[in-house]
Amino acid sequence: MTRTRTKAVAEPAEQPVKTSGIEYFEFLASGLMVDPFNHRQGNVAPPSKELKASVALVGVQEVVGVRRQADGTWGVFKGRRRLLAAQEAAEKAKAKGIDEKTLPKVPALIHHDLTEADDETLLLSLLENQFRENATKDDELKVAEQLAFMDVPEERRRRHAKTLGVSLTQLKAAKGAAQLSEEDKRRAKVSDFDWVEMDQWHRLGGGQETFRRLTRAKEQDGRSDKPTNGAWRQAVQAIKDEQAEAQKRQAVVDELRAAGVAVIEQPWRWWDTEARPLSHLLTSLGKPMTAEIHTQVCPSHGATVDPDTLTPVYVCTNWRAEGHQLTEQYAEELEKAGKVPVDPEAEKAKAKATREGNTAWRSARTVRQEMLRAAIADKNLPEAADELTERTVMGRKTWWFKSVASARTEVTAALLGVPDPNEGRSQWERLEDPFEELINKGPKSRRKHRMFARVAAAIETHVMADKEWPKPTEDMVTYLRLLEKEFSYVLSESERQAIAEYESSTKPEDADDAGSEPTEAQEAEARPDVASGQADGGEAGADGTGDGTEAAEVEEAGPVEAQPDVADGGDAGAASTEADAQSGPEVAAGEVAEGPERAEVEQQPTGDAPAQG
Repeated sequence: MTRTRTKAVAEPAEQPVKTSGIEYFEFLASGLMVDPFNHRQGNVAPPSKELKASVALVGVQEVVGVRRQADGTWGVFKGRRRLLAAQEAAEKAKAKGIDEKTLPKVPALIHHDLTEADDETLLLSLLENQFRENATKDDELKVAEQLAFMDVPEERRRRHAKTLGVSLTQLKAAKGAAQLSEEDKRRAKVSDFDWVEMDQWHRLGGGQETFRRLTRAKEQDGRSDKPTNGAWRQAVQAIKDEQAEAQKRQAVVDELRAAGVAVIEQPWRWWDTEARPLSHLLTSLGKPMTAEIHTQVCPSHGATVDPDTLTPVYVCTNWRAEGHQLTEQYAEELEKAGKVPVDPEAEKAKAKATREGNTAWRSARTVRQEMLRAAIADKNLPEAADELTERTVMGRKTWWFKSVASARTEVTAALLGVPDPNEGRSQWERLEDPFEELINKGPKSRRKHRMFARVAAAIETHVMADKEWPKPTEDMVTYLRLLEKEFSYVLSESERQAIAEYESSTKPEDADDAGSEPTEAQEAEARPDVASGQADGGEAGADGTGDGTEAAEVEEAGPVEAQPDVADGGDAGAASTEADAQSGPEVAAGEVAEGPERAEVEQQPTGDAPAQG
């Protein structure tokens, strides 16, 4: 008779016994729940028929991940569908009168260290499904969104990002990206938006027009040989500025209406309407009309919002019927307007283009100066930057002299990333040596960075001022081309247009005829016997100096705050705060000017890495 030896098997404990580490335990299906931080918590898709059939036959064969909940219950953060299949099998058995305790239990690994670590639990839940190739990009975004909302130490957040295979910036952006509608998420996915780009679209308010502009910018960056997302940044900044302008305009309108003032649209030409700014009108006594007087004597008191300064312009909405008189200047203008033919649509389009050009130029400035600030903070500057600095300081560009004489330091300080040493000082109190401390204590290796920042600030203020874009200069084009070539700067559409306008205006008239057969007149001019009696022709066109300056110059303005612009022949009602710069007589090369004047007028301001799978 053969005796069979059997190994004694210990009865499983009724409750887990450990409080740390990982512990194996077998649970009744009814004793488990889906953990709130199971990344599929919001997924209501049931287990497959095949899985349910397998669990009903042999039970759950692969362990699930479990952790203790705050109320003492046990939650499954890995293996949600296996748990649901086991619970369904237990319910069916119970309906047949079968005791659940006789059914196979659910094998589990209890992660005691995750009891209060919701972030780690969420990540492990996602990783399990990534390994199983069941997690989608939407699943990853939802997990990243929850992680972004959690209050955890920065080091753990960095580990989360590394685990997901994204940058920390991407992880933080997931919070906004996840708030897009499902349809917008689909569009973003089709256009290959990463989480940062989705977040920026969300912050801009979403919408199809914004999406169209961002998509076009992303495609432009994709075609560019530059490693930056310059076109995207330009588009985002332009949209932000447009929205800020619209919000400010609406705030002015709301304030006027709250005060009981009728608000009308700004007409593109005043003499075609019955409305007139009060500055065009006289009182019955022939005195200038003011808002205080007009409010009291005229029922047609109203206002519009100046499209450039976004300030109220008080008007009489029916000046003829109210019997007001025009000032002599505007009476003559009205008389002249009746005699000179004007194309209304062309004039309206020109005014609209000027306003849009001003906005686009200011938006480009913001992005451009952000790029300059980052480049100056970098360890190395392109050699071309040193050359520009040397040529400027050693030369006699008018805009450089004006910049030095102004003693303004806002842009220079912003480009260097330091506080403005003249902040809060009037034009008469500005320091003689404003950056003395920085020069004395700053690293010697960064002297050329500081000098380039000073030269770039002068160009940004005078050559690239608001009013300069309609008449681009050689200095402007040279500067933009240098930034594009040496700094990998992506030109905005307005900057490209300025370059094209300059190149078109300076193109020789006979350039298009180069290579063509000469005419008889041209052959005759080329013959000495014909040309000998003619006077030598002088230089035609611009002198090519390209200083980019005029008698009236604006002072330095901050890199983010928009400078007030005055378009050529600008819309009536636009306010100008500029004044002619006061300067002494021109100083010849080598001479020293004595006691340079500094009279000036203060200018009032208006207004990462892609996700990896």
